[in-house]
Amino acid sequence: MWDNAGALKRITGWLMILVVLILLGALVVWVYNSPYFPVKQVKIEGDVQRTGNKQLQNVAQKYIRGNIFKADLNGAQDAFAKLPWVDKVSVRRRLPDTVEINLTERIPVGRWKESGLIDSNGNLFNAATDETFPLFDGQPGTGSIMVKHYNEFTAILKPQNLSIAKLEYTPRSAWSVELDNGISVRLGRENETKRLQRFADMWREVLKVNQSSIDYVDMRYKDGFAVRYLEKPQEQETAGPSETDIPEAETANRQ
Repeated sequence: MWDNAGALKRITGWLMILVVLILLGALVVWVYNSPYFPVKQVKIEGDVQRTGNKQLQNVAQKYIRGNIFKADLNGAQDAFAKLPWVDKVSVRRRLPDTVEINLTERIPVGRWKESGLIDSNGNLFNAATDETFPLFDGQPGTGSIMVKHYNEFTAILKPQNLSIAKLEYTPRSAWSVELDNGISVRLGRENETKRLQRFADMWREVLKVNQSSIDYVDMRYKDGFAVRYLEKPQEQETAGPSETDIPEAETANRQ
């Protein structure tokens, strides 16, 4: 073999490659552990309003320190994602000495069953806040559809200067809203958006002047609606049949 020039040339070539790989590996280890590449700056980007600076600092100090190549960015990203107000987060290196953190916070929409909050994507979470939000009373797994309906209902009520204090979605898939003035509006299991629009139209034309004496408005009738007044035990007829005048079978068929 030693007399074979071709074989010696191939062996020499492989040895050179091996030496280069060893040197590259040593260089990587040196760079990874070197004190010459410290993290000098941590940038936090995004509209951060509810997540406390102390929480962010604690995570950054735990995971993003020392050599920029050795900083545990995956651990930092997981830790940031667990903060209650954080919806999305990305953590990346910007050589030579900067780590950038981009945060997107949850947008709270309501309180969920008097414990916890629901965000604009319909996700439930727990976070401390003194802010006032409408109450969402729904079933497990209905967060997204409730937020969708809340936005639609709010758009209908806003021109009448009305807002939702409570949104309810029952196990029978029936909708009802309680307004900020204490009046409840029963919408039933179908055509709930159209029914609320009809309520808004009737509010402006008929109901607003009597709002202080109204207990609830039932919009589940095809051609009208029923109103229960606070001072009377029975409902009064308004632009449609009263519930007490409707045969039992028809009352049972309301949706």
